[in-house]
Amino acid sequence: MGPQLDEDQREFQTNLARWVDERLVPRAEELDHSGDFARDLFVELAELGYLGLMYPEEYGGSGVPNPHVYFTILCEELARGSMGFAATVCMHGSTATHTIHAWGSEDLRQRYLVPALRGEKVGAFAITEAGAGSDAAAVRTRVDRVQGGYLLNGTKMFTSNGAIADFVTIVATSEPGKGAKAHGLYLVDTTSPGFSVGRRLEKFTTHCSDTVELVLQDVFVPDSQKLGDSATNAYKALTVDRIFTAALALGTGRAAYDAAVRYAGERSQFGQPIGKFQAVQFRLVDMLAKLEQARLYTYHAASLADSGQSITTEAALAKIIAAENCNEVCQKAMSVFGGWGLMTEFPVQRFLRDSYFPMVGGGTGDIMRLVVARQIGL
Repeated sequence: MGPQLDEDQREFQTNLARWVDERLVPRAEELDHSGDFARDLFVELAELGYLGLMYPEEYGGSGVPNPHVYFTILCEELARGSMGFAATVCMHGSTATHTIHAWGSEDLRQRYLVPALRGEKVGAFAITEAGAGSDAAAVRTRVDRVQGGYLLNGTKMFTSNGAIADFVTIVATSEPGKGAKAHGLYLVDTTSPGFSVGRRLEKFTTHCSDTVELVLQDVFVPDSQKLGDSATNAYKALTVDRIFTAALALGTGRAAYDAAVRYAGERSQFGQPIGKFQAVQFRLVDMLAKLEQARLYTYHAASLADSGQSITTEAALAKIIAAENCNEVCQKAMSVFGGWGLMTEFPVQRFLRDSYFPMVGGGTGDIMRLVVARQIGL
């Protein structure tokens, strides 16, 4: 069941799923407990060409047709193994590197994009601040023109990959209070004087995907590292990213469903497997229905993105449907496990914790509903 992938896409998914089962799944619990970034697995993905799915071969990318569908497959399969690891890869392989490929000079592409796709550098994207989350137009990080470039001052919050990043695209404003029209994109090398990682924020979800505060104190950015004339295109890139966040939710929901089905066949009560009880059967069928709805809409949105169509509504709906459905799937999986679901020796508790990340990351469900409401003229 699910979307109709072509032969090459199915082969890609099969090979990737094998890697996830052999390399990522056995490490998932360890990574969740330690909170560590699995750099060795990250490099392996790069060597397999998976980090470059969105980019042309001339920069070390895969040059695949329909890259949004391929990257959606990547995010789903990786999240099936570990949502935290998948979230790191998703940010790196999409928004964090897209800004350089789309608006950076050839020199910047060679210095940052090419090594990023080889797994030698890690990227991040920073827009959110303590007072500018859902209200992204309220960004206060300041950019001032100086000779030869710009000075950045401010603090970013909830930045994924921030602790491990070698470069970060920063959204900053030349006129605080003027909204998005005053925003710009600036590529900051994390070795730059004045750049530092502030607080490392502890989450109950996606432990091995770091989330940090970034501090910028008179960070100099050369003229050549301003990316484009405005941040408008970056917001379009974040729209696409909602599809990949939906895929993360889908992968974790799949993992929870598969675990619940296996457990229902193994756990016996009252002389028979619990999967023989109608209450459990109905729960599992409801879970499957939620997953199929999420899968179909997520891949529908990815296909539209590949065809160059407007996806503002579809990406937001995909994120709503996948995030909320898969959270419900994980809750139902927990109920199938009963008391054992609370124990860390079973991964279902991790699946449930991680399922909350896509509900907030990249825009809350309420913000997605606002996006759609505006698109339909409300």
